[in-house]
Amino acid sequence: MPKAGGLRVVGNLKRMCRGVVTATAVSVLCAARALAVPIVYDGTLTPGVPFSGVNTQPPFSFDQPVGANYISFFANAGDVVNVFGDRQAGHYDMSFWVFQGLFTDTSAFGAFFDVGDPGFIAIGDDQDLPNIEGPYGDPNVSFVAPVTGSYTVAATNFASSNDPPNPFTLTFTVSSVPEPASLALWLAAVGAAGYVRCRTRRLRHEPHAGT
Repeated sequence: MPKAGGLRVVGNLKRMCRGVVTATAVSVLCAARALAVPIVYDGTLTPGVPFSGVNTQPPFSFDQPVGANYISFFANAGDVVNVFGDRQAGHYDMSFWVFQGLFTDTSAFGAFFDVGDPGFIAIGDDQDLPNIEGPYGDPNVSFVAPVTGSYTVAATNFASSNDPPNPFTLTFTVSSVPEPASLALWLAAVGAAGYVRCRTRRLRHEPHAGT
């Protein structure tokens, strides 16, 4: 009888463990699905034509896929692409991320945008002087398109001094230049990405005063 009782205890423990493992797997699956928020594109950029949008993210959402404004554009491999944003409200600290390809939901990025995400191209933040009054610059990136196809711009809210709405315009141009100039533009884009990554890390670990 003691042996049989011991077997019953072991059997119950195994069932409990299976239950814990199953519950954990379900939780992980649910968390992954929670991150997979559908992406609806606001529109497509046409070369030289400003695109108007309104970002509704709260301040310090610079790396948040959820709530970002997604806009697409097309480029051929070897094209020199320039994408720049203009804030239309002084409080808005506009930033954006550029990725190769189109996306159906945010699962490709997880909880945060990062330079290691699939298709990452560049980050735009404060490269230009402000086009209107306000303490923030405007984002501007240039890069050489690595492949022919569609690209995605995700506009976000870096560290605005007030709550949304955050109106902006986004403009895209494309041209072909000699190889040395292309290399210089690519190096400049890499340098800008490194700068913003350092700023991103600092903001993630510093308290958000005044928000």
